[in-house]
Amino acid sequence: MDESKIENVMSELLGEGYRIVRDNGELSPMIEWVDWAGDPDDEDDEERVEVNFADGTMETYPMGVELRQIWHEDAE
Repeated sequence: MDESKIENVMSELLGEGYRIVRDNGELSPMIEWVDWAGDPDDEDDEERVEVNFADGTMETYPMGVELRQIWHEDAE
């Protein structure tokens, strides 16, 4: 993995084709798509980011969380 290619991004800016670099150095599967969920007009329904991966799994993050990502080709 080319660690110089790791980018710090906010959860809402995660990109398709990237992989999340976890705190322990492990990589997520490749991101297929990212959806914003929640009703911004409802104070009780916090906006969140739903990340869908190539292996069919999904993870949810609050908006504004800092994460690290790397382009899938640079992760190999």
